[in-house]
Amino acid sequence: MLMFPDGYVANLRRGVNLNTLRVLGMKSHDYHIWIERLLPVMVRGYVHDHIWVMLVELSYFFRQLCAKEVSRSVLLALEAATPVLVCKLEKIFPPGFFLPMQHLIMHLPYEARMGGPVQGRWCYPIERCFKFLRRKCRNKAKIESSMSEACISI
Repeated sequence: MLMFPDGYVANLRRGVNLNTLRVLGMKSHDYHIWIERLLPVMVRGYVHDHIWVMLVELSYFFRQLCAKEVSRSVLLALEAATPVLVCKLEKIFPPGFFLPMQHLIMHLPYEARMGGPVQGRWCYPIERCFKFLRRKCRNKAKIESSMSEACISI
């Protein structure tokens, strides 16, 4: 059993559906934890070693990028290693997997170097605010307009 501190990640066991073999109900932070911490542990022994090593490198990339404190030398090393990582991904996954979103990781180290740690630019606080506003909404049929009215009334 894997344990995290309270509030670190959602209860993933609650969202597992064994009939469809899917995990549902995860927020964006839960997906980050999935990639940074759980993915290498889950697939070890089930995939070839070269695939597992590439997934560990991807996990380590995101863990270093999303750290609270990031030095410039680490970001420069991440910028140099990112094209190699994307090439390894392209060797394993089919071409249809690579939409513009998968190539976004090429730009993340540069963005972190220019703008500082990513914690301040992520949408987690905004998502928490939306959760608060959704609770205040009265008209569930038109949630966006109700959220804007709730935001104005605060």
